[in-house]
Amino acid sequence: MENNENYEALKGSARTFLQLVTSDNLYYGIFLFILMLVLVKVIDLLFLPFRKVGKENIQMNFLKACLKVFVIITIGMRIFSLSDALSGFTSHILMSSSLIVVVLGFVFQEGLSNIVHGFILSIFRPFNLGDRVHLTVDGESITGYVQAIDLRHTIIQNVINSSHVIVPNSKMDLCVIDNNYYRKEQVSSNFLDFSVTYESDLEAVIKTTEEVILADPLVQVTRVEKKITDPVGIMVRDLGDSGIAIRATVVTRTVEENFKACSDIRRNLVAHFRATPAMEFAYPHVEVVKGQGRQGDSPSVS
Repeated sequence: MENNENYEALKGSARTFLQLVTSDNLYYGIFLFILMLVLVKVIDLLFLPFRKVGKENIQMNFLKACLKVFVIITIGMRIFSLSDALSGFTSHILMSSSLIVVVLGFVFQEGLSNIVHGFILSIFRPFNLGDRVHLTVDGESITGYVQAIDLRHTIIQNVINSSHVIVPNSKMDLCVIDNNYYRKEQVSSNFLDFSVTYESDLEAVIKTTEEVILADPLVQVTRVEKKITDPVGIMVRDLGDSGIAIRATVVTRTVEENFKACSDIRRNLVAHFRATPAMEFAYPHVEVVKGQGRQGDSPSVS
């Protein structure tokens, strides 16, 4: 009985509060504005679990942006309608359909284009959140990770200085995108190039290089997960002026792992070459021959 009385009292208080708020346009407008901020925050919280478990893709991100914009526009129009002057102005504009089409087409041409291209990107998904992409926008080359996409633009974190590059969706959709993570089942492959002298034991160089690559932990994990049984590709790329150019293929799961694996392999190769006299890295040598000076002097070489 007491619980029912408390419930009725609470219900009456809520009804009184709503009547007080809605009776004055100023208070009602403030209430709607606060409600708009709360709903926007609620939308962020609703999509937060997808980001925590790594399931938020560009479609979910774009949907979240659409919902937030819909809430802002809907409640914003309601707030504007509370003013008699703005309400009358809005009604006159809406009565002329041709005028509103012209105004919207002129003022929001670029914005509508970004929305359309953002919708296309979210449907066909040339990239996903977290993907490492390389693209050229207005002559500027950008390499980074896709952080977010909304109605207007796509945010990319630059790998060079960790700055965030804001790219309009219209330009993002029309440029050529090099996506390292487009297919998750693929591996990242990179070439490891170096040169050895002609006096080096070429077969020993190839064997040592293969052993060092296969001993790298990142390469081992990738070969086991992807069931790669083929031998490491090691080729004589060129016969240069300073030495024999060697090219080896390093395969890892991601491009970031490939950078680290190649770095570790180079360090290990240097250690092996220093311990083995039969193997030596090639580098340019310069021989200076002094011409004959006075008669009878023989030329010297240094």
